[in-house]
Amino acid sequence: MAYKTPDTAELVSMMDMMLGAETKAAVADSVDDSSHSHTAEYVNSDGECVATCRCTLPTAAALGCALSMIPPGGAEGMVEDKALTQMATENLYEVMNIFSSLMMSDKSSHLKLTVVNEGNDASLGGEAFAFTIDLGKYGPGYLLFNVA
Repeated sequence: MAYKTPDTAELVSMMDMMLGAETKAAVADSVDDSSHSHTAEYVNSDGECVATCRCTLPTAAALGCALSMIPPGGAEGMVEDKALTQMATENLYEVMNIFSSLMMSDKSSHLKLTVVNEGNDASLGGEAFAFTIDLGKYGPGYLLFNVA
């Protein structure tokens, strides 16, 4: 694999820094590949999609809201409406952009986030790394990294 496995401690440290909240993460016992609402696509220097990060709608709303300190009720409302606001969508993009560093090392090729799509885009194949996360007052979430 040209890219590294996302690390739980690095994920927690990164979320704490970005979101200004005490967060927790753990490797998920199983990979849920069915209920994702947003997919970030990362490309290599040749423009080939080589990694993704997918999440559920509650996770997308929580990450999008926590970055701008939008109250948790805002995230809950987005889940009820089944859609993120423009600000939460832009914030989610920024979070996913920063997540690219979880898959890079000094020896790996560079990854670049190209898009965060709505929907459960197909897996790349390769290795999948699932995490349960806890964003404090924003609640639990789920992230699935896929690295080709």
